[in-house]
Amino acid sequence: MENDQNNNYQNNYNTEIREYGEDELKIIEEGKVQIKFPDFDKVSSDAPVFYNPRMEFNRDNSILALQAYQREVDREINICDLFGGSGIRGIRYKKEIDGVGDVSINDISPLANEFTRINAELNDVEVEIDQREANNELRSNMGRFDVIDIDPFGTPSPFVDSAGYNLKRDSLLCLTATDTSCLCGTYEEPCIRKYNAQPYKSEYCHENGIRILIGFAALTLAKYQKYIEVKMSHSSEHYMRTYLKVRKGSKATDESLKN
Repeated sequence: MENDQNNNYQNNYNTEIREYGEDELKIIEEGKVQIKFPDFDKVSSDAPVFYNPRMEFNRDNSILALQAYQREVDREINICDLFGGSGIRGIRYKKEIDGVGDVSINDISPLANEFTRINAELNDVEVEIDQREANNELRSNMGRFDVIDIDPFGTPSPFVDSAGYNLKRDSLLCLTATDTSCLCGTYEEPCIRKYNAQPYKSEYCHENGIRILIGFAALTLAKYQKYIEVKMSHSSEHYMRTYLKVRKGSKATDESLKN
């Protein structure tokens, strides 16, 4: 089953914000932070805000990758967490990575934003909280971010073009795809539709799926005379993840597309 991130988040836009009693909240520790979130029965795209414990490894790796990137560029970095949820990813970025400037945590759900505010206060960090459709968030902040992290429920493909428009020279694009059934070839048509690529179901389908994701990003960013350097990729649990250094230049972009 495919998850339509835009529709789900639009449907949750008008989610009523209400007071939750302490017995309705969970408090968890991850990394150096604590967060509160509503005790929903399950993680799903219909939940207005959620914390997914299965993505802790993803977030741990992201901390390491972004710290390595910050040391490489040797400057203060501004970060956009495009789908904030409970706020844990962006809050961990602010709390655990040295050399971080502004952290913008975006979510179209007002309830998610309220819990991001609560969790930022709980961890004594300052973050910017935005409530915009994801593409609008990227299009309205051109050139502002050094890191854009796109970690949706489903495919990141509808948001990569706006990221390409936004990202400046020597920035970092982080992509998560949870639609592994299409990237691994179980469902071919959705992969062709979303990534313009033919998947191949085989024993190495996860590697091939990551290559499809990276290739899609490379072709999408090329229209903005930007090309990518793959810093790290992995397939874990139910998702694929890649970290892409973004470079600029028409000739270098042309050369990169020959690979």
